[in-house]
Amino acid sequence: MKEGKPLILIVDDSPTIRMSLKRAVQDEFQPLEAEDGEAAWTLLLQNANIELLITDLTMPHLDGFGLIRRLRENPAARMQNLPVIVVTGADDTAARERAFHAGANDFLTKDSDRIELLARLRAHLKLAQTLRQLEASQHELRAQANTDPLTGLANRRFFDEIASKELSLMRRQQDYFCVLTIDIDHFKAVNDTYGHPAGDEILKRVAAALSGNLREEDTVARIGGEEFVVCSSATNRLASIVLAERLRKAVESLAIEFEGRRIPVTISLGIALRPLDGDDLQALLSVADKRLYRAKQDGRNRFCVADKASQDDDGFAVGRICPRMDAALAMIRHGNLHRLKPHLSTLLEELIPFLELVNQQSAEAQVDVGLIREIAENLQD
Repeated sequence: MKEGKPLILIVDDSPTIRMSLKRAVQDEFQPLEAEDGEAAWTLLLQNANIELLITDLTMPHLDGFGLIRRLRENPAARMQNLPVIVVTGADDTAARERAFHAGANDFLTKDSDRIELLARLRAHLKLAQTLRQLEASQHELRAQANTDPLTGLANRRFFDEIASKELSLMRRQQDYFCVLTIDIDHFKAVNDTYGHPAGDEILKRVAAALSGNLREEDTVARIGGEEFVVCSSATNRLASIVLAERLRKAVESLAIEFEGRRIPVTISLGIALRPLDGDDLQALLSVADKRLYRAKQDGRNRFCVADKASQDDDGFAVGRICPRMDAALAMIRHGNLHRLKPHLSTLLEELIPFLELVNQQSAEAQVDVGLIREIAENLQD
């Protein structure tokens, strides 16, 4: 048989009928055969290239009605949309109605001539191909409408849609929701110095670094020239700080070279949290933008996060995440006190449970934990 003919499946328990149908269609189609519905189902599962099904109704094991229902109930679009033509012995009105109700596309009797059979096959095959092409075009258009063409990330419209749904879910679950707005530092200067092709390469590399350091359920989008935004559900203040620092370090560590020149790249980030900073997406984005501006003012290559208490707080910028206590002690021993100043409040707060334990275990110690807590709060101001 010639290659390239559309593959169809003929299902009938009569070898004579199968042979007759095969001879009628083989000039234009490549036929496979099955003697009942179960055998046909096995072939359909094994061969995704089958484009059309011709089936009898009365067969052992699994009849034509059962086969059609199984096709239409299968979650795979290929099965649901496969053209099915019933070819049966009697022109029974009840059987015809039942077949169409099960999901058949057409109904012929076995005494129909070859010309009519081929005309029906061609028509249904052409319709199925047209529908597949239309579906593929619609899928591509949806993707284009939702995607930034340069980076492949979500665009602003699609981000708003996803983030609004996620935020609504977090409200119902009374859980946290985090938004981070992100700018590439000094991007205009990079474009002016190295040219727009270099700028495009940086945008693509930064986009890949951001998306590669998020959870599967998080969303990152490009919303402007060098502007990105991330939303992360069930992410509290501490987790948002860890996330921001991970993204900052991922971009800072990029080794971007363009035409033999290494281009250093960093980002600044602003963090807003539900419920601390509001319960509406646009409000959270506005707060995050203000904190992004603060991070830039304070030197760039850092993030700005809210104070723990104040809903109206503009936030404070953090160039590095707070070190662990052992690392902080090592910094003191080596005289790196300037690196600890932004984190003194957090480090003192982490000491409080230890000091409370000392008070419980020793009547002589009695450290003034309240005073320590007050000092920590004053250091935040």
